[in-house]
Amino acid sequence: MMRKYMSKRQRPCDFCRSRKTACRIESSPPCRLCQQYGKECTFVEAARPRKRQQTAETSPESHDAEDAIGPSSGIAEEPISSVNHDDISPAESGGFPDINMDFLHDLDIEGSEYQFMFQTPVNNPPSTAADSLDGPSKTYPLLDGYENIHPETLGLSGDMDPYLLQRYQSDEHGTFKFKQLAIRSVNSNPPVQFLVSQPSLFAQSRREAGHSGVPISAQRAELEKTVSQNMGKRLISLYDRFIAPHYPIFSTESPPDPVTSSPCLLAAIYSIALPFAMYDDQLCIDIAYDSPDAEDLAHLINTAIAFDIHSPNIATVQTLFLLIVRPSSNPLVSDASYRWTTMGTLVSAATNIGLHLDPSLWNIPSAQIAARRRLSFFIFAMDKWLAAALGRPPHISRENWLVDELSAHDELASSLDASQWTSITSFSALTSCLGNTLDRLYSLRSSSLSRRPEELQTTVFELSGSLERIQPDRASSIDSDSDRSMPGMAIKLGHYYTQLLILRAAVHAQDSHPSASTLDQWSPRESLMIVLEQYSDFLKTLKSDETAEHWPPWCQSAFSSLCFAMLFMFVSATTYEEALSSMELLQATRKQMRLKANAFVVIRLGLLRMDAIFWRGVDQVLKLEPHVKLALDASKQAT
Repeated sequence: MMRKYMSKRQRPCDFCRSRKTACRIESSPPCRLCQQYGKECTFVEAARPRKRQQTAETSPESHDAEDAIGPSSGIAEEPISSVNHDDISPAESGGFPDINMDFLHDLDIEGSEYQFMFQTPVNNPPSTAADSLDGPSKTYPLLDGYENIHPETLGLSGDMDPYLLQRYQSDEHGTFKFKQLAIRSVNSNPPVQFLVSQPSLFAQSRREAGHSGVPISAQRAELEKTVSQNMGKRLISLYDRFIAPHYPIFSTESPPDPVTSSPCLLAAIYSIALPFAMYDDQLCIDIAYDSPDAEDLAHLINTAIAFDIHSPNIATVQTLFLLIVRPSSNPLVSDASYRWTTMGTLVSAATNIGLHLDPSLWNIPSAQIAARRRLSFFIFAMDKWLAAALGRPPHISRENWLVDELSAHDELASSLDASQWTSITSFSALTSCLGNTLDRLYSLRSSSLSRRPEELQTTVFELSGSLERIQPDRASSIDSDSDRSMPGMAIKLGHYYTQLLILRAAVHAQDSHPSASTLDQWSPRESLMIVLEQYSDFLKTLKSDETAEHWPPWCQSAFSSLCFAMLFMFVSATTYEEALSSMELLQATRKQMRLKANAFVVIRLGLLRMDAIFWRGVDQVLKLEPHVKLALDASKQAT
């Protein structure tokens, strides 16, 4: 229950009245604010007499609008409650004395969701000193990492024209304040602004959507019932060891912390780190007897995300990203629909807070610029790799997403060493090749390319050439440690997978239009067969000491694609010899997968899907040409 500070029927406590703050009492005193500040919740002081109305020239409200945004003084207060409607007058409304405000009396605006219309917020996001690259005395107000700051990007085609907002009389930090809102300008050419608001503005829309929120303090208490702070610190250490080298989406300036970080973000970190608890000397014992309930963590995450999606911030986006990259609890299920739907939500939330833009020139701290760029790139990359793996058109187009590759400057405050960052830059270059492959060979509008063989051949050669220039073998000759790391192994897998996608499109086009052949009789089937043999050899090199690692979610489909490509080469073979060779390679690969399936759960789905075809009977599932059927019979006799 909320008691307005000027209410006669629901009198607030003395402390809330003195601060002109909403008095929130759950069932009985003390109220939230008294609990927060350790004050005695009393109701003994008499109500203060109402002050005379002030003119617009002398009203404190007019002075508040001129205050510059400065450093935070500490804990953010509860929003100030609304004043009585009787106190609203044309004189107090600011610079519009001729406007009749009587219509406000006829509106049903008693609810807390309309309080922002009658109050001037303490809109003071904390400032932070930038690192040495910005100079020792240079400070910026933070855009991310503050619980009560929810930035919403204002785009070029929106109703609030950024070129008009650029002419606002902003303070030295590029901020102009309104009632419970502020416009924060971070770049001038082109103009980039954010609408910064308090979460309370979205209370009504959340209630209408059935998203009842739980206070942060209650979320944290619920989380700590499942995972204590000490256990949380150890799980974060495991996250830094096993997960962060793949996705450095946090900054050392504001690392995950069990005490201060968003509870739903912590729950996502704990969920993805829990499978590695056996590698912590204490957790391996604690988890054995009392493992955290995954359903409790999931419930906390889902409830918080549903509430925050009305006004997402950087923690919301990071949480959604970790939900997508978290491995499925059942390795025999791809969970494709949930993962892809969540990817769409992630892209929307990221765009809402401006992660589709390049912050390189923004007036925010350098560490925050680098962190935003890294998170932006990994959202872009995950969209491309999942789109390829799941056979979906990507959510993101390069025309509307500016950070599609990383540079050396983006390593700032990433916590990665030189070898790990080398893997990140290699993955960045590989992702660029994959994105080009999807755009030029797998977009719906590129299907007509199969009817133009010369153009198709040129495209395939260009894509293969760009992929050849960044092949992992060249990087491994420089840094073998980077190559043998888990990110390095995933990059090798991604390299073979991208090669497979390029050549598979060429083979499909050739099979669909066999009469359309080039003058030099280029044979993509031979090239694809060579890649499949190399792919199979890579599978053989996997060692059991690499089992305690994180595999990105697209790897499951990459391994599965290996077997299905071999099966396609078998069924579409033009000669008996080619069909027999393809089947022998497929059988040898299945044998390797079966030997490694216990150690590498990431390959189990592909093995299961292929075994299901052989269990039913290849000739009972596929339409086989006579020479292909003979090759199948010959392979059975050989085994």
